[in-house]
Amino acid sequence: MTKIRAKQILSEQELTNFIDKECKLLTSKQLAKVLNVSDGALRKQRSKGRSIFPYANINGRIFYPTDMIVKTIHNNLVGA
Repeated sequence: MTKIRAKQILSEQELTNFIDKECKLLTSKQLAKVLNVSDGALRKQRSKGRSIFPYANINGRIFYPTDMIVKTIHNNLVGA
């Protein structure tokens, strides 16, 4: 199971540990569930070239590396 904390920011050390120890791939459906969006929304973003998350297309299947998802979210935080 993917360890993503809701409403909590990872420290740099936690981010590094996550990348080093728990680097996994999520399918488009799994990422949609984590982000609480539809799989179709992710598909539409990919088809229009607007996906903020890096992904790999392997034999027609889409995979998102969890380390890159966390990095992307971490890098796009908006200060309060």
